[in-house]
Amino acid sequence: MSYIYTLILSIHIVAGSISLFFGTINMLMKKGGEIHRKAGRVFVVSMMLTGISALIMSQLKPNPFLFIIGVFTIYLVGTADRYSKPLKDKPLLIDWVYSLSMFVFADIFILWGIISLFQGNTMGVVMLIFGGVGLYGVYKDFINYRGKNLDKKHRLQTHIGRMVGAYTATITAVLVVNASALPPTIPPFVYWLLPTLILTPISIYWIRKHKK
Repeated sequence: MSYIYTLILSIHIVAGSISLFFGTINMLMKKGGEIHRKAGRVFVVSMMLTGISALIMSQLKPNPFLFIIGVFTIYLVGTADRYSKPLKDKPLLIDWVYSLSMFVFADIFILWGIISLFQGNTMGVVMLIFGGVGLYGVYKDFINYRGKNLDKKHRLQTHIGRMVGAYTATITAVLVVNASALPPTIPPFVYWLLPTLILTPISIYWIRKHKK
């Protein structure tokens, strides 16, 4: 079992490092160019490997927070990739798998967060925020599946927001894993939320830029 875990951990670290590198390139490069598309494809594949390996490790050595990162990584990257493609007809099975899975886990995260807060655990705040973000994403998906927002501009905006969200998940994972080397006076939930607070305004800026 330890050998399997070490192997999966190695895959996770390598894939995560590749994701961080190519994600940073895409954050800095002009959107829509050839470099952006190629770097984006590498980012999607490596992030999927990162998310899947996180889920496996969270089960081999129970780690609820690693599980959360894995769930959100797969959802954000998977749906972001789908939104980069035109939706001409009904959503595919994979679209429903992404959205319904996130719907179930988001509800669990919210319930978990409420229970944690009642028990005096401040990490419940993280659970509630992640659960709320997940439900909002699913809500937007369902609107899209009903044919309300099929225009290219809307799908591009959603693609940008979720790709930045996936990149945020990578930064968050790096901070959380290395939290022991950071100042102990900082509450753990700060490391979980700080990347989101910093990168969300950037995402909003790019989304508004593509509304014009």
